[in-house]
Amino acid sequence: MFSGIVEKVGIVKKIENQGSKIFVGAGFSVKRGESVSVNGACLTVVSSKKGVLEFDLSPETLRRTNLKYCARGSAVNLERSLKLGDRISGHIVQGHILTTLKIISIESSGMFHRFEFEMKDEVKPYIIHKGYVAIDGISLTVSEILEKSFLVDIIPETYRITNLRFRKQNDEVNFEPDIIVKTIVDKIREIVPNLKR
Repeated sequence: MFSGIVEKVGIVKKIENQGSKIFVGAGFSVKRGESVSVNGACLTVVSSKKGVLEFDLSPETLRRTNLKYCARGSAVNLERSLKLGDRISGHIVQGHILTTLKIISIESSGMFHRFEFEMKDEVKPYIIHKGYVAIDGISLTVSEILEKSFLVDIIPETYRITNLRFRKQNDEVNFEPDIIVKTIVDKIREIVPNLKR
C-alpha cells in the first residue's frame, strides 16, 4: 500500500525481454521482494544493486499501464510502500492501475499548473469533485469535472518533485481511482445494475 506521495523521480536505465524487464535508477536500495510504486503501479523488486532496482512487468501490467512506453532515460515516479504507523499525507493508493488517460491540456499560471485529463467511460463513475485520484502514482485532488474530462491543480512542490514537469499534451498517464469511492460505486452498481451517473 502507498500514499501517493512521490519520494523520488527515478530514471529508466535499461529495458530487457521486449519490455517485460525494467531497471530503474532509484538512488535508494530496498530488499528483494519489496513493493515499490513505479508511476503508480505496484511492482516487486527482483534485485537492488547500487541504487538500481530491477522489476519484472507482467503482460497485465504492460497492457494497463504506461510502463510499456518507457525507454532508456524515461523519468518515473517512485514511492516505497508504507510502514505501519506512517502518516498518510496523500490517500490510500493500492498501486492497481485501472487504465491510462491522455493529457488533454496543461495550463500554467505563475508557478502553478492545471492539468486536464480525458475521462473515459470506465473511470467516469469514480471521478468526484474534490475527491482523490492517483495519476502516475501521485495523490491528487479533482478540482473540476467537465463532460468528457477532469482537471487537477498542481502546486509548485508537486510539480518540482514528480515527473509531471516532463509531461506534455497527449502523453498517457496511469490512473487509479480512490479505492473507497471505487468500492462504494461498484457495490451500488451490483445492487442497482442500471444505475447511471
